[in-house]
Amino acid sequence: MKHILEAPNMNHLWARLLIEELNRNGICGYCISPGSRSTPLALAVSEQKDVVHHVHVDERGTGFYALGWAKAVGKPVALICTSGTAVANYYPAVVEAFLARIPLIILTADRPPELLQCGANQAIEQVNIFGAYVRWSFTLPCPDSAISPAVVLTTGGQAVYRACRAPSGPVHINCMFREPLEPIVIEGDVPKDYMKPVDIWLANKKPFTQWNLPETRLTTEQEIFVLGKMETVREGLLVIGELRKEQEIKSAYNLAKALHWPVFADVTSGLRLSRKTEFSVPYYDQMLLLPEFYERFNPRFVLHIGGTITSKRLLEFLERKRPEYMLVADHPLRTDPIHRVSHRFETDITSFCAWLAPAMSRRDIYPWGLETVEWSNCLENIVEEWTSEQNVLNEITVARYISMWKPENTDLFLGNSMPIRDADMYGSNSGSDGLVLANRGASGIDGTIATSAGISFARKRIVTSVIGDLSAIHDLNSLSLLTTKGVKVILIVINNDGGGIFSFLPISAYPETFERYFGVPHGYHFEAGAKMFGIHYAITDAPEEFKKIYSEAINKEGSTLIEVPTNRPENLQLHKQLQERLKNELLKCIRKS
Repeated sequence: MKHILEAPNMNHLWARLLIEELNRNGICGYCISPGSRSTPLALAVSEQKDVVHHVHVDERGTGFYALGWAKAVGKPVALICTSGTAVANYYPAVVEAFLARIPLIILTADRPPELLQCGANQAIEQVNIFGAYVRWSFTLPCPDSAISPAVVLTTGGQAVYRACRAPSGPVHINCMFREPLEPIVIEGDVPKDYMKPVDIWLANKKPFTQWNLPETRLTTEQEIFVLGKMETVREGLLVIGELRKEQEIKSAYNLAKALHWPVFADVTSGLRLSRKTEFSVPYYDQMLLLPEFYERFNPRFVLHIGGTITSKRLLEFLERKRPEYMLVADHPLRTDPIHRVSHRFETDITSFCAWLAPAMSRRDIYPWGLETVEWSNCLENIVEEWTSEQNVLNEITVARYISMWKPENTDLFLGNSMPIRDADMYGSNSGSDGLVLANRGASGIDGTIATSAGISFARKRIVTSVIGDLSAIHDLNSLSLLTTKGVKVILIVINNDGGGIFSFLPISAYPETFERYFGVPHGYHFEAGAKMFGIHYAITDAPEEFKKIYSEAINKEGSTLIEVPTNRPENLQLHKQLQERLKNELLKCIRKS
């Protein structure tokens, strides 16, 4: 602890205390945005030789990089920035982290009180700036020898605990500093016995306060209730939402095999594009296009494991059918947009599935709903046949090809709007293992490149990231993050020259305003951007060439941007065309059964 005791002044002593305590409480690392007022914090991190940290000039990109990093490992990452609008640029990532339950520690440097509301440069109101979108916030006053160093330490410990405790999410520590900000020695600034209250802390490597996260397990009474329900259910449906941990995916897979119920797995569950069971129904979303399917498929009970689901049609189906609905998640939040959940359990998902699966495998099997598996297999053949007929790449075939070609031990990130929906609707169910991640908290299009980079760094894996052109333009600065050491992203940008998803909405029927205000064509391509940031680049609309380019990108050193030009009006028609074929095929299957 020599570096702490030798701090040149109070500013740097408090900064070193705070960073040290965050480290002791399990921070994964730091993402730093350059600035003057945050000098003590940045230098305190730089002095920690064994602490991982990154520096990036764009606060918005930095925020999403940290979010991807924390999402991938499930542990907190800290952000550091200077005062003023730098803080506000973290806001989109903070909102996403809050809604998606991602632990972030936001450390913002601030002007002292005498420089607020008086026209001082780069001074804004930063206290509670993130409003309701943090789990906890606190403002540390300007470092002062009248305040015990223990206050700084307990603030750091509380921040990590509140970020990790369910529901996890971002916390904000606003740090006021007076000048000098540099490590200038100020004689007498730190009293001789100032550190005495924390002398035990100085003598070891443990946190000042040992925070213990609570474990959530079902009580005996709850277990009896769940078993009683599950053992008497005949017409059951297993819905699997977002899962972010391999162990959760494995345990949910084992439960799916034991239940003998149709399985509707979301694309972010890790069970939609791989880990197929004999009960998987990967094309449930497209089956719900057909009224006859609505009439034939009537689950009386739904067990929903994990996070939210992408398919709006499935939500509408459950809202209309109104089955008894049990939701199991590892947090207390009301993730029930259709307000149909009748039984809600907060518990560890891995433990829940591992406990329930053996009990379900021992019960009498009632073979209900298995025709849905056969129907889904028929639709699989249609999608595969339709895909093989396409001589030019389109948004559906890109989603399907990537789901089939992505190598083992790599992960997939899906951008919002159409990429995640196309993968959910048309991705193959025979792909490789790996996490499938997306920013579905607020479902924005911002920060997708930065998030992909953060995931790649954290997981030490190649990440294939499929995003739209507007998302890429929105996060263009973050292309520089793809050249960071330890990051390899195959960034596939589907360029339909605007907002493709709007073509699927009723507003597209108003051509006099649609293109200007919703389609927003831009005319840009991404070769120059890739060149500017030193990233490999290729462009193609041919399936075989796409496969070759993708394979080469996987084996190359560094990241690659692959641009796929598509046509928005044509994309709409292709979706309609395929969906008509799927509905016709499904109708034949239903009539035969």
